[in-house]
Amino acid sequence: MMSFLGKTILPRYIWLDGKVEENVPITIDNDGVIVEIGGIIPYDVIRLENEIVLPGFVNAHSHAFHRHLRGRSEIGGKAADTFWKWRDNMYALVDGITEDKLYEYCLSTFREMLAAGITSVGEFHYVHHGTRRFDLDKAVLRAAQDAGIRITLIQTFYENAGFDKPPLHPVQERFVSTYQEFVENFNDLLKRNNKTVTIAVAAHSARAVSFDNIKKLYEMALERGIAFHIHVEEQPKEIEDCIRFLGEKKSPSDFLLENLNITKLFSAVHATYTQVENIKKFTQNGANIVVCPCTEGYLGDGIPHVIEGEHISYGTDCNNRIGFLEEMRWACYSQQMLHNSRSVAGFSAARLLHNATLGGARALALDGVIGSFEIDKQLDFVSFDLQSALLNGLTPDTIIDGIVFSCDNREIKRTVVAGITRYSQ
Repeated sequence: MMSFLGKTILPRYIWLDGKVEENVPITIDNDGVIVEIGGIIPYDVIRLENEIVLPGFVNAHSHAFHRHLRGRSEIGGKAADTFWKWRDNMYALVDGITEDKLYEYCLSTFREMLAAGITSVGEFHYVHHGTRRFDLDKAVLRAAQDAGIRITLIQTFYENAGFDKPPLHPVQERFVSTYQEFVENFNDLLKRNNKTVTIAVAAHSARAVSFDNIKKLYEMALERGIAFHIHVEEQPKEIEDCIRFLGEKKSPSDFLLENLNITKLFSAVHATYTQVENIKKFTQNGANIVVCPCTEGYLGDGIPHVIEGEHISYGTDCNNRIGFLEEMRWACYSQQMLHNSRSVAGFSAARLLHNATLGGARALALDGVIGSFEIDKQLDFVSFDLQSALLNGLTPDTIIDGIVFSCDNREIKRTVVAGITRYSQ
């Protein structure tokens, strides 16, 4: 794999400060950190003559092992009517999983992500226990390291099978721990933080974690300055069950807004059935909204309400189809269809690219490290082949629109993480 460590690269085009620039060199040090943008071009510059370089895509929400449910969609069949039936199939995949098997699942998924231009993944990880307590956590980190992808392990707490604590499904035993046990293991995982590994924390959902423990986890995240994620109102049933459990007309998002000090460290994943007013309250306080358009369509979840000015990012979630450009497009197209308009939430090609890069970095609390080309940030990038049939002849004014709305993974030339090429063709 080609290394750019300690080198200067000179792409034909580069996405810099929200526009396409031509022939701008970038120099990085031996740790993959950008030390100069522009300036004198050295004699030993590495020329990427037929490439446009964009910040690497940041996948803010993934369950890597779900990829191995491919071919079992049951779409169109009588048994495929709801998300909950799909979940049963997922549980069957998890039953009997081992550390080695999860490693294989994650390794193949992470490699496929790199081929899709994804340089960073937020792995929302809740399948913790194989033959030993929390042994599966290490499998995910090992797979990311071997694939070469940057990972934020979003270590996810799970304690209940529902608001009123019904009996656990046998497979859910692999997810569940006590709060104290979870925190002790979490503290141990923090020791694994390095240049390309970050540990964050999540409460799986309001149905799987008590409101008291959601609050405690979030306060821990605030104290440590780390990202906090939670599935929010992906399905109407979650809202209905919450109202029934509380005995008052309050949804999970109502509780979160009333009881948590929402900041930019908070990410609401999906928010498919969250009321617009609550979406506004989240984002006005700096929260991130992580949407997963391809999965939300694949599972028949629905289309979330998004508004202009939100801090939006994207995730591949179930990974049935790993194509980040497709996530970007369907984030836009679904809103256009919902509103019968071609101008919704400011979703231009440039805005979609921003959400897929700096927006994702923000959701993972890595916006000071990745997501754009700036001095002191890591050099993570994806490049596209300017000689491809889809891009040939496009100008700096039209090429971003061409990439976002016309290209696929086939047009990707290389993917670089921390200055080292992890995928190329």
